Amino acid sequence: MFNKSAIIGLLTFFLCLVSASIVDFDEDKFNELIGGDVPLLVEFYAPWCSHCKDLKPTYEALADSYDHVKEKVYISRIDADKYKSVVKSQGIKGFPTIKLYMPGSKTGIEYTKEKTLEDLVKFVDENTGLIGNIKPIQSFVVDLDESNFDEIVGDPSKHVMVEFYAPWCGHCKKLKPTYEKVAKDFHKEKNIIIARVDATANDSLNTRYRIGGYPTVYFFEANKRNENPVSFAEGREEIAFVRFLNEKCGTHRVPGGGLDNKAGRDTEMDKLVRKFILSDHPVERSDLSNFVRRFSMDKKDRASQFYYKMVKKAEEDRDFIFREYDRVKNILGKLKIEEQFYDDFKTRLNILEVFKSSAIEAIELEKEAAANGQRPINEL
Repeated sequence: MFNKSAIIGLLTFFLCLVSASIVDFDEDKFNELIGGDVPLLVEFYAPWCSHCKDLKPTYEALADSYDHVKEKVYISRIDADKYKSVVKSQGIKGFPTIKLYMPGSKTGIEYTKEKTLEDLVKFVDENTGLIGNIKPIQSFVVDLDESNFDEIVGDPSKHVMVEFYAPWCGHCKKLKPTYEKVAKDFHKEKNIIIARVDATANDSLNTRYRIGGYPTVYFFEANKRNENPVSFAEGREEIAFVRFLNEKCGTHRVPGGGLDNKAGRDTEMDKLVRKFILSDHPVERSDLSNFVRRFSMDKKDRASQFYYKMVKKAEEDRDFIFREYDRVKNILGKLKIEEQFYDDFKTRLNILEVFKSSAIEAIELEKEAAANGQRPINEL
């Protein structure tokens, strides 16, 4: 039974956390609630721990599964780096460690099975008598089988990464959340598909690609025969998949789905922009502007068009570069990675970095020339 004061205290605490699914404990709150009237499921994690980072989306989904009964169980976590005394008192030896503290007990029941959402929910349900409501998680991984494999993998316009897995395989279960993150990271790339095949249910594919163990991951490059895939053996971390796909597909993704600082940039265009900004010769500037215009017409993409737009704006008012840089940076700071406009504004900011650095260089050269009583000489 839950007493009234405990329930009121819990509700107040949750409201203060702005209805966050996961409750972040500090040392005082942990010591206050452990052994109380409400079960506590606690993840002891370290911010630098890669396994903790891999667990995060699953643990968040776990918390969401008990959102309908959040006054009856805490799905919580504590920063082990920050609160070392708690870690020591609970005998934590590695991260992440998950323990369930039942009412009236300060001795946690350690969770030792696979850290899948289904298994974690089962663990909480069996010990607390609650029923977790597992909410479907959007997946960007494409499921393939014998009926659609050749059509999707054989599309000459698509790069396809395929995981051959077995449902009972522990290593496959461990890879699953990372593979899901990789699929989400690249879901905006229209020419990249992250897929999987249940090899145990598709014997012909298993035989065709001589799958000898699970998981086996192959990369099928666009415009190449799908009988000769590249074996992926770079590791099982998200960053390893991201680096591999960027190299093979010419993309610029980072873990989490964002873009790196080179996205949208073109080396030759960067050189032309620098020459344009530094030049004080009207004919040369006109020629450079025409080069950029032809480039944007040939490429026909938003990034190259933005190069030309900025050249025309800078031609009229160099200070526009700084105003536009600040404007775009401010907008980007308010966008989340998954939002549809993120990519566009990130590539704009990357391109504006070239314009800004060139404009700063031009200003410094003008100051130096003025100090020497000369016109700047541009050695381009």
